[in-house]
Amino acid sequence: MSALPGALSVFLPLLVRLLRGPGKFMLAVNGALTALLVALAAAAVRDGHAAVWVPLVLGIVLAAAIVFFGVRLARLSKHVDDLEKLQTESTDVEIIAKDGRPVVDDEARQRFQDASYEASLRTSRFMPRVEAAQRAAVAAAGGTVAAPYLKDDLRWTIVSGLVTAAAGPVAFFLLIVTAIIS
Repeated sequence: MSALPGALSVFLPLLVRLLRGPGKFMLAVNGALTALLVALAAAAVRDGHAAVWVPLVLGIVLAAAIVFFGVRLARLSKHVDDLEKLQTESTDVEIIAKDGRPVVDDEARQRFQDASYEASLRTSRFMPRVEAAQRAAVAAAGGTVAAPYLKDDLRWTIVSGLVTAAAGPVAFFLLIVTAIIS
């Protein structure tokens, strides 16, 4: 990320556009499997099967991750759509400084320096490279006003996306376990 700090601000909207359809499909299928797991496990718990509490709790955790990812995906999609509308409506205006250089070049150079600095910082937090990449992309874009899709912490979006992707197979396995136990 240090070679081109603004790459995330270009890559993320493209990724959101490409994954919009498959993401919705994954949410629907894995959400349906997880909902079925929660319903079956809750019915088994009501019938007095104490061992089904584990699949029920795991199903609720998976469902929460799926809902969280669905909300984040919807917000990312909305921000990318709003950005596309803004880019088609805006007109390019070039401001020239007294020495004849465009002011945009100075601003772009400063943004690149800020982004390079942010990309070089590594904290001891969870997923430090993703956090540094996001801070660098925000600095390269000139703030979250220019890149609203970078407002949300991408680390949690990535984690919830991975849990959502794994939720289908895990829910299917837990459905089988629940059916066997009850």
